[in-house]
Amino acid sequence: MSIEKIDQIAHHVRRRLERVFEEAGAGDAPVALQKPPRPELGDFAVPCFPLAKTLRTKPAEIAASLAARVTPDEVVVAAEAEGGFLNLRIDPALVIRVTVGQVLAESDEGGYGRGTAAGKLRYLVEYSSPNTNKPLHLGHVRNNVVGLSLCRILAHVGHEVCPVCLVNDRGVHISQTMLAYQRWGAGRDPEAEGTKGDRFVGDLYVEFGRHFDQELDAWLESLEGLARFQSWKETRATRLKAGPKGKTEAPLDESALRKTFRSEVKDEYFNTLSPLGGEARELLRRWEAGDEAVRDLWGRMNGWVYAGFDATYRRLGVRFAKVYYESDTYALGRAVVEQGLERGLFRRLDDGAVVCDYDTLGLRGVQTPYKVLLRSDGTTVYTTQDLGTALARHDEIGFDRQIYVVGDEQKHHFAVLFALLGLVRPALADACHHLAYGMVNLPEGKMKSREGKVVDADDLMDEMATLAAQELRTRSDSARAHAVESGDHVEIDRRAEVIGQAALKFFLLSFNAASTMTFDPAKSIDFLGRTGPYCLNAYARTRSVLAKAGGEPARDLQVLRALGTEREQAAVRALQAMPGEVLRAAETLDPSKVADAVFEVARAFNQLYTDKDGHPIIGCCDADLRAARLLLTTAVGHALRTGLSLLGIDVLEEM
Repeated sequence: MSIEKIDQIAHHVRRRLERVFEEAGAGDAPVALQKPPRPELGDFAVPCFPLAKTLRTKPAEIAASLAARVTPDEVVVAAEAEGGFLNLRIDPALVIRVTVGQVLAESDEGGYGRGTAAGKLRYLVEYSSPNTNKPLHLGHVRNNVVGLSLCRILAHVGHEVCPVCLVNDRGVHISQTMLAYQRWGAGRDPEAEGTKGDRFVGDLYVEFGRHFDQELDAWLESLEGLARFQSWKETRATRLKAGPKGKTEAPLDESALRKTFRSEVKDEYFNTLSPLGGEARELLRRWEAGDEAVRDLWGRMNGWVYAGFDATYRRLGVRFAKVYYESDTYALGRAVVEQGLERGLFRRLDDGAVVCDYDTLGLRGVQTPYKVLLRSDGTTVYTTQDLGTALARHDEIGFDRQIYVVGDEQKHHFAVLFALLGLVRPALADACHHLAYGMVNLPEGKMKSREGKVVDADDLMDEMATLAAQELRTRSDSARAHAVESGDHVEIDRRAEVIGQAALKFFLLSFNAASTMTFDPAKSIDFLGRTGPYCLNAYARTRSVLAKAGGEPARDLQVLRALGTEREQAAVRALQAMPGEVLRAAETLDPSKVADAVFEVARAFNQLYTDKDGHPIIGCCDADLRAARLLLTTAVGHALRTGLSLLGIDVLEEM
């Protein structure tokens, strides 16, 4: 028997146990192989509880009976019962040889664990989805990091992946920045001012908001505004008095009432009374009418933003196979809705709006029993646009699965969208998935926010690189001396950028995407914690060891027989687990599983590396043991490089 792959070991064990189950009277009961909670229990654990009903015996007795039936062979060296579990121990020499051999072989073929998916699917992954009225911010960073890693993981296990981006480049918010430029920025140019284009435009958006707030506050103090406020207060009091029996609400003081009123009336004021709002809406109308001057300004300002986005994307390592623009796609869904109306899937209200009843979609409405798809004036809504875009993508590119990486506040939107897709094209009923991610918070005072509310992606990455550079200079006397002597900080800055990116990405990916998290910059940069820099350092250590040894050793797997200590086996176990975790990450769309696996490999190697007395590598006197540890070091380096790449992280040959 020749076993060359890790999964062949599990296959051999499963086949043996199937025969043992049959001999014990369990028939064709499935063999569930699990990882024991502690390494000393063995390599595989088989729960015997599901067999109790069939064999009419206590699980502990079943485990003992099965253990007695498992005789050692060239793979399984021991079988023991532990409570209701049958624990199996695999020949450690075989595990080491197969694992290290597989890592080395597959690293020459595109990366360890490549192509492990059972079937090849075509995935279309939409992520990033920025607006052209502001630069990318911290929330976008998490979106991009998750989307990038997911695409790499899916492709690594064997799927075909097409990453796409939908840019929100039209609408009244874009018109606001155009109006701000006309009023307060005409003649200015971001390149001439040495400013990134997306930040330049984002500042204009903030400027519009500042002037609009001033206008709104002035209206609130006008006779009309004060009268509206008084009427609102009376209506509110009447509504509360007539509310459900037993309902209570803490009384609000005048200041709190005014704040609540301002919040509630803001959109209405913008859309009906605001002079600035009227000018912005007029710009949007002229844009939709194809006004040449407005379109020219729109194109020029969006061009500035795209140049800024591209710079940020390059820094993050993000690339898209195709970028969609809402200005091209916003009308795509109209024909779909009109066809659905003809087919009786949708209905028209008395005011002319076209809607789909939530009952038809199997959903519950939030405010109304139906979802509006075309407004009474014939214009589309976001759901209609996304519906048309999804169908156009399927017709143009084709996909088996489409993943939307979008914040969790859009859960209802995507539930409606996917139900509509299944209604108009049943083949797509289960083809789409919303990978929702939670909010990212920052510890108070840790990072500087450009607007006081939103942390720009560029500011965040700059701060991470600065923290990394400070850490490098603190930790490395030689690096600091070199920088001082040469007067050239380029190399430290290069390494700091890689380390800062690793810290940021690894921290964000260490959490399941659905969780709300607090990003702590100082914690993320810790070289001794569960961090990207820690994993980078482990990789750099493998390269340092091999450089001192004269390069990677000859791949004579027979010398691996010399390995066998608990720390050596722990490193091998971490390597052995990695392909399965990558595959599970692809199946569950959860990159955090890869981050966990990478950290476990790094930690196991670091424990081996730092044990200079018990586990010397370069200084090992036994030639075979030295060669074996160098092979293991080589395998660890290849695995770390592969795993970090799946997280979108570059490696450094030395830190």
